[in-house]
Amino acid sequence: MNNRKPKLFLDMDNTMVDTLAVLNPATEQATTLGLAKPDQIPGIFRNLKPLPHLMEALQQLSVYYDLYILTTAPWNNISAWSDKLAWLHEYFGNDEQSFFYKRVIMTHDKGLARAEGGILVDDRPYHGAAAWEDNELGTAWLQYNYDEKMRWGADDGLVDLLIATAKVYQTQNINIRTALLKANQIRHLKLHGPMDDFQKEAWEK
Repeated sequence: MNNRKPKLFLDMDNTMVDTLAVLNPATEQATTLGLAKPDQIPGIFRNLKPLPHLMEALQQLSVYYDLYILTTAPWNNISAWSDKLAWLHEYFGNDEQSFFYKRVIMTHDKGLARAEGGILVDDRPYHGAAAWEDNELGTAWLQYNYDEKMRWGADDGLVDLLIATAKVYQTQNINIRTALLKANQIRHLKLHGPMDDFQKEAWEK
């Protein structure tokens, strides 16, 4: 039996935080400010709302996983980087009791973090997320909100799959990717869409 917890890496935007609901209506504001995109507006990432059922889901998952943040931020919006950390402090605290205390990775290539192993939950394949689909390293990418089952709070959905995966991982001498595929054999959930075909928002293009 493997007593170590597996690792679960979480994207923030549109996976933990309801980002597009704020960015999409802000395109005109960005133009007024002379900015190319709404994600470049200073402070726009600071006061976003958590997605429904996020807090309950992470409370459950923290029993089975070591949780990490793996996110990116617009290169031309300096405040976005600090605002994301401030958001995490607000909702999860800033001490050793926090799920994410000193477990935050901000990068434009999430594929680099695969060396740590584990599962990445991310809403889109970009910035190296799809690279987590790696048989050799034993890592996996789950696409948040790919369908109604791949959401926090879904019955027999994402959280249940992740818990089942952790139990398989801890009782068998296999990597977390293999454990995920075994746990999904009886669920048949759609883990992600095509890795090279994702519809961006109009302002992202």
